[in-house]
Amino acid sequence: MILENIAVLIPALNPNNKLVDLVKELNRLGLVNVIVIDDGSENSAQSVFDEVEMYRATVYRHEQNRGKGAALKTGIELIKEHQPRTIGIVTADADGQHAAKDILKVAKALAAGDSIVLGTRDLSRPDVPLTSKLGNLFSTIYFKFKTGRLLKDTQTGLRGIPRQHFDFALDVMGDRYDYEMRFLEQMNEKNIEYRTVDIETIYGEDRVTHFRAVNDSYVIYKPFIKNIASSLLSAIVDITAFMLWVQIGSGIFLATVFARALSGIFNFSLNKIWVFDMKDSHNTRNESLKYLTLFTMQMIFSGLLTEVLSTAPIFNNNLLLLKILVDCFLFVTNFIVQRFWIFPSRMELSTPK
Repeated sequence: MILENIAVLIPALNPNNKLVDLVKELNRLGLVNVIVIDDGSENSAQSVFDEVEMYRATVYRHEQNRGKGAALKTGIELIKEHQPRTIGIVTADADGQHAAKDILKVAKALAAGDSIVLGTRDLSRPDVPLTSKLGNLFSTIYFKFKTGRLLKDTQTGLRGIPRQHFDFALDVMGDRYDYEMRFLEQMNEKNIEYRTVDIETIYGEDRVTHFRAVNDSYVIYKPFIKNIASSLLSAIVDITAFMLWVQIGSGIFLATVFARALSGIFNFSLNKIWVFDMKDSHNTRNESLKYLTLFTMQMIFSGLLTEVLSTAPIFNNNLLLLKILVDCFLFVTNFIVQRFWIFPSRMELSTPK
């Protein structure tokens, strides 16, 4: 294996001396083609970039901060255009979270095949911060719901990208932290092969992260959050209509049919226009027929289940509580069916760059 034909790409924002130590160690291991993208760092960090250049790293600069995803795309584009002999890129973080030996491990795996390589950590370890554990758990569940595949470390930034997938990596939506999740989602969408290699889990006390918990989480999970909001609004419409129809003397089953019809029209319109951003779709007829099938089956099941359980002593004739519990149960099914059948590849389109 010729390590010179593997590039290591490191996006950096206000890095400290850990970046210098990493580049020095990569040099020692034979990974000398290191590209660092200064993503609009402050002047105080320039001495760090000057020092890594002394250790054969090439530094490119964004005049302003554009985000981790944009920095990765800049590096991939530069390597694609100016390094025709480079067979692949290993992306790594600048904060010391990735050991040089693990970057080498991913580089070797990348050189040994044509698939994307993901370095995966064991985030169940007791020394991993609780916030990181919870964040990865939510991210893993989200990825499972959205793709149907289980990936134990969806937040890893240590990835190997073979040259044949450079264009794919450049086309992935997102310019900030959302880029890495979109990368995994679209990799799955396009059935691109990947393999995982185990890497060390490093969480130092002095680690500095630029991840903004609220803002960046919203950008990453925006489609999922929109889907939850759409479902909650539709549930309010459904439950309100159901209770009103019952109050005027209708039976439970007929009230369920009326409420579900009204909320179904509302939910389909909201999902198509807002959640999946498909207002310009020319496939409305097919989508609406599929949605009608789903909604009819769930309407019947909801009505029958509510009718049967309404006599159970545990609910003590509390129709509102029963209705909420039944529809919460059906929410998971609804999300999965819409994701894989009605709008199988639309969620990515609602994510802004």
